[in-house]
Amino acid sequence: MLVAYGPEDQTVIASETSLEQLQIWSRSHKLHCPNCRGEVHLRGGGTRRLQPHFAHQRGECAWSTEGESVQHMRGKAMLARWLQTLFPTATVTLEVRLPEPNRIADVFMRHANGMEHAVEYQCAPLEINEWRHRHDAYRAADIVDTWIIGSNRREKQEAFIEAILQTSHEILFIDPQVTPPRTWLRWRLTREEAREWQNRSFPRERAITSLEGWVGRGQFGATLIGPLHDIRLDEQGRLHHPIRESIEIRGRTLRQMEQSHMPDPNLLSAYLRPHMDEQVMRTIVMPLLNSYLLDPDLLHRYNYGRGLPDHPLSASDHQRVEKARTWLAKLAHKGYSPERLQEISLALPFVGPYAAFARYMETLIELASAHEHRLHHHPQD
Repeated sequence: MLVAYGPEDQTVIASETSLEQLQIWSRSHKLHCPNCRGEVHLRGGGTRRLQPHFAHQRGECAWSTEGESVQHMRGKAMLARWLQTLFPTATVTLEVRLPEPNRIADVFMRHANGMEHAVEYQCAPLEINEWRHRHDAYRAADIVDTWIIGSNRREKQEAFIEAILQTSHEILFIDPQVTPPRTWLRWRLTREEAREWQNRSFPRERAITSLEGWVGRGQFGATLIGPLHDIRLDEQGRLHHPIRESIEIRGRTLRQMEQSHMPDPNLLSAYLRPHMDEQVMRTIVMPLLNSYLLDPDLLHRYNYGRGLPDHPLSASDHQRVEKARTWLAKLAHKGYSPERLQEISLALPFVGPYAAFARYMETLIELASAHEHRLHHHPQD
């Protein structure tokens, strides 16, 4: 255990008290279990790698947490520090005995508004019925319960982990034994979000997240790996991460776009702007969208400027295609090669009416590539 009562029943937290003071109190028999009031003594610390903690002197305690792993001890202490940083006005306490639901919470918070929150760090296997019993008991006591899982269970498909996902639609694994603590945040994606992820959207997010990692039977999900300080927990027990929220916002925008009848410049801008350079938006995407809205069939209808057998290119048509070529040449002069334009086109959403716009840009890239090829092979033309 990491918490004991010291002289005059003051709360003593092993990780927040000097080792010298803990040793003095331990030798003086002044440390007691906060649950059974039996005497405890100090273990660990000093030259030993084991984290300082308390153990019963003799006999057994029905509430004892002895025998827990080093990972679990370190994880509880680390989570308490993290939560105190997130909620500076809350009272954050380690190993609190709760008469209802009749158990010891790994970390317990009482917010200034009276709301109570238990955070459990689960490193050991847990039967599904036991998890349900604890979860239901917390809810019956009007205590928000958040379950965080040890990284040692990250690749295990266990019923209690799946139950947490069914309840909260997200799960957090933590390794507290590295600095900074390493996390794996998993959450569910809709079928549409997973398909778009696999196809062409979310290029930057895909560099630091993964579509791998199970999130329940037959479910789609993403895994985000990073340090604990990037993650925030709210009072309702929901986990937040800026990259996850960015993906979710884009997902909602994507669903709006899919239901549109025509491309909307404002909606496209909202979708792309957080992840695309402003200059690219202003120089390429928005002017191109405006041109597309004026004549969406231009390049396809005129076969890349060559005309079609039953629709030969008129003088005005020829002018319009040449205008497109001139614009592409200006972009090339600014450093936008066909390859760079291809990268930009891959960021466009391939849904609803925006898919046609993406194909329109691909057609333009073909035109730019043909122009570049002609310059290289026929420089005199």
